[in-house]
Amino acid sequence: MFLVHGVIVKDYAFATECSFYFLLIGMVFAVYGGVFYNRDEVFQLIDDMNNDFVFIRTMESKYRDRFLKGQLLIHKLCCIWYIFMTTIVFLYILLMLCSLVMQSLFKADIDVIRPLLFPMWLPADDPYRTPNYELFLFFQICLLAIVNQVFSGYIYMLFHVLLHYYCILDMIIKDFEVIFDGLDESVVCLLSKDPVRKQLQSTLNGRMKRIVNWHLAVFKGVKTVSSIFGPPLVYQVMVSAIFICLMAYQVAENLKKGQLDIIFVMLLTAAILQLWIPCYVGTLLRDKGYAVGNACWNSGWHETRLGTLIRADMVLVIQRSQQPLAIKFIGLPQLQLETFSSIISTAYTYFNMLRQYNPDS
Repeated sequence: MFLVHGVIVKDYAFATECSFYFLLIGMVFAVYGGVFYNRDEVFQLIDDMNNDFVFIRTMESKYRDRFLKGQLLIHKLCCIWYIFMTTIVFLYILLMLCSLVMQSLFKADIDVIRPLLFPMWLPADDPYRTPNYELFLFFQICLLAIVNQVFSGYIYMLFHVLLHYYCILDMIIKDFEVIFDGLDESVVCLLSKDPVRKQLQSTLNGRMKRIVNWHLAVFKGVKTVSSIFGPPLVYQVMVSAIFICLMAYQVAENLKKGQLDIIFVMLLTAAILQLWIPCYVGTLLRDKGYAVGNACWNSGWHETRLGTLIRADMVLVIQRSQQPLAIKFIGLPQLQLETFSSIISTAYTYFNMLRQYNPDS
């Protein structure tokens, strides 16, 4: 309703801001819907990640230290994201409070419109009169808290889960580096029923089993993330180009007038970041998945007689690693930096079209 009113009265800044808030509300429902509908998968995913953490803590220091460094990085990145989201919420409230204070100190006119967190319009009433103002301000503060909680948790879960499995892939690469260490190559010449050879085969099979289990767990985890966050990601990717274009246009229009609209700058920054983060992490995961195949080949399995004992397993791992690790959902392109670049390029094209439509820009 606000969006249509803004277009009718040709207040495009009002319409653009309202359209972005409409997108946020849609994302809230999409994220909550995906999490609640797949809550069993969420609990299973958390349990699997906890088991990985507990198991790796019992391993040698060269594994444990590398994994814990990755977990520390995840924690730091998530704290940075929480601080960023909290800063945006704080600035929203601060801007409103500053406007109220300025009006109280320097404007005594009774017709002064008190600011809300988000712009509003009603067809048959004034949303800025008492008690409408107080009621709408309360609901807007609640909505702001919900949006902060949803987007903080949404990006945090993508961060944590995908980077966790990035660290697991790192463990697989480390395993391939030492898969033949400490084993006697001459044992391969013994008969297959020889106890020493059986022991060697059992050792190699155990090492390959851990690698294969971890590799399958990574694909399973990424598939679970796709089912949970597929709908909000589809929704996000579909509309991001249009909204980034509209907000960039409003920022440019205000700069042309010698003004800087802090709200639009914050919204534009948040829109770009919340799209760039999953695309960047998706690219890291894809490249690390390919690196597993390279590590398997470079382990030297084709240069030692020990490789004949697990050659079929190694070939299967190499073949599986050629399948790209990516979040997949109906209507969703693979989340990679190429996708982010394409969306930004589309937004820039729309931006130029708007500037040509408005010759004064």
